[in-house]
Amino acid sequence: MNRSMDAGTAEAVVASHVPYIFFVRMDFSQPLCVCSAAYDVFWNGISWVGLGTLGSIEPIQEQAGLEAIGVRLTLSGVPSELIAITLGEQYQGNPCRIWFAPLRDDMRLLVDPVRLFDGRMDTMDTEVGETATITVAAESRMASWDRPKVRRYNNEDQLSRYAGDRGFEYVAQMVEKQLLWGR
Repeated sequence: MNRSMDAGTAEAVVASHVPYIFFVRMDFSQPLCVCSAAYDVFWNGISWVGLGTLGSIEPIQEQAGLEAIGVRLTLSGVPSELIAITLGEQYQGNPCRIWFAPLRDDMRLLVDPVRLFDGRMDTMDTEVGETATITVAAESRMASWDRPKVRRYNNEDQLSRYAGDRGFEYVAQMVEKQLLWGR
């Protein structure tokens, strides 16, 4: 993943004291957008719910070759009303993204956040109480590189993906059809 960093970000990161914030977005039917600030933050057209602390994010590794990497993160202090969408939905394969941004002294964004991870949710454990704790294992999109893509080039498969599309309607009749050219 390309991580170009502008001069403002590079200067802020090497300073003696660097206040920072993490943003995490997990896509369900209603996206769960949280940040590590103690207050809600408006960025990129979204109001990110401030949890105060995210819990933990395992170190995000990068590989020079074509290898699948993953990350494990724990979100603690998630309000119970936001957790309801995570419990009743199919989440595997949905996008999960993590951003990092240094802050100014007045605790506002210094520059646009840098994307640290862009992958898909794999497994999730949820503990519910007054607030909830979510532990998510996410994998990069490279993890699906070796998985077979099961597609059939027939009418039934095409209709299951695109209802009403008749592009493969006559494929079955043409399988063993003998065509004579040039007569």
